Amino acid sequence: MDGHSLSADQFVVLVARHERRVRSFIATLVFGRVDWIDEILQSTYLVAWQKLSSFRFVDGLPDEELVRWMCTIARFESLSYLRKQSVAEATVAIELVDCVADYQLDHAEDLESRYQALRKCLERLSDRQRTLLQLRYWNNLSIAEIATRQERRTGAVYTALCKIRKGLERCIASTLREEGLTG
Repeated sequence: MDGHSLSADQFVVLVARHERRVRSFIATLVFGRVDWIDEILQSTYLVAWQKLSSFRFVDGLPDEELVRWMCTIARFESLSYLRKQSVAEATVAIELVDCVADYQLDHAEDLESRYQALRKCLERLSDRQRTLLQLRYWNNLSIAEIATRQERRTGAVYTALCKIRKGLERCIASTLREEGLTG
């Protein structure tokens, strides 16, 4: 076989380094179902570990090739997992997985650039803005729950979130342009 192989130690380091990307890939395939993501991620790691001897990379750094390889494994593990779920939940999901997976694999570098730009833009937000985003998207609270918690009107919370999202959108586009990427 052509190419280089990875040692077990290299594999463990690279998996740890790129876990967020593989986890995010899986999350889009199973619509953010946290319980499913963890199970699929673990089965992906297991299959990748079992097939490690078949992995080969050509470039000097195996990072991108390993991520693509692991995402391919994750794609099949996701499909397998979805097939085991109830018919109602799985039928539509299985049809979409291939489309979403193809898109993600084809646009992996662009998506990673956008993610890095988002991280920079999030750092520029005020503490209050970050708290609002955390409550909505990380804690999964509804607009009404946030309004109650912050003693604000629901309209004010909704408007604030819209402004933050639009600001992040502009910031990401600007950051990508500054880095010579299309935004």
